[in-house]
Amino acid sequence: MTGDKKLPRAAVLRINKCLRKESDVLNLSDIPLDVLPEQLRELTHLREVRLHLTRIPERLSDLTNLTHLGLAGQLTSLPDSLGNLTSLTSLTSLHLYGNQLTEVPEWLGSLTSLTSLHLQGNQLVGLPDSLGNLTSLTELILSKNQLTEVPESLGNLTALKRLYLGINRLTRLPDSLGNLTALTSLVLEVNQLTEVPESLGNLTALKHLFLGYNRLTRLPDSLGNLAALTSLYLESNPLAGLPDSLENLTALTRFRLEGDLLADLPKSLRRRARTPSR
Repeated sequence: MTGDKKLPRAAVLRINKCLRKESDVLNLSDIPLDVLPEQLRELTHLREVRLHLTRIPERLSDLTNLTHLGLAGQLTSLPDSLGNLTSLTSLTSLHLYGNQLTEVPEWLGSLTSLTSLHLQGNQLVGLPDSLGNLTSLTELILSKNQLTEVPESLGNLTALKRLYLGINRLTRLPDSLGNLTALTSLVLEVNQLTEVPESLGNLTALKHLFLGYNRLTRLPDSLGNLAALTSLYLESNPLAGLPDSLENLTALTRFRLEGDLLADLPKSLRRRARTPSR
């Protein structure tokens, strides 16, 4: 490939390098594109592709060795034609952050090889039930959207270690989140939650729990079961009190709280408590 008038020179040079098989990674995320070259279908050896697109091409499924695909830009929807990504059986990481997506299609649940899915920084108002089919996921990032709830099927993702739902509009959480017993990090800050389910006490591998900046008035006693917890953030909530069971959290090293509740804390927790510094 010597050139392509439709492509910026920087993109042409990087694609040429891949054509010479000097690299199995194609990163064009810093170059906005609305077209991809015909030569892309020749790059079947690529493992990782990062693109900044204004529209979705239909030839991505030709890249049969892909393990990582990142599509950033101004995408407002994912067309059905992209559903042929299910043929990419090696695809483990799909990053669609920083777009303008308001929904994700049901076919996303067919990408069952995924271990990492990033959808943060969009405008999602809901999630499909089929997301619960992605049982190999270890990381699901959904922060900075407009979600008011998440589906019960999320409780099927029992391999999840990191679930980020911060900066949304969540008003409730499904009891099924208590099935995610492999979770080590759960981020729920900056939502509109008034309570969290008792089932969160089942997450005994959890190390980091962020619940700040919600509308919580109480916490379930079951949080005292989270013996592995090292970080607990509760600031900016109208909590009327704290359960006595929090004294069981002997692994805590970061505990953020504020207001009159600080004075009522047992000494074992008061030493670890910090007021917000943001």
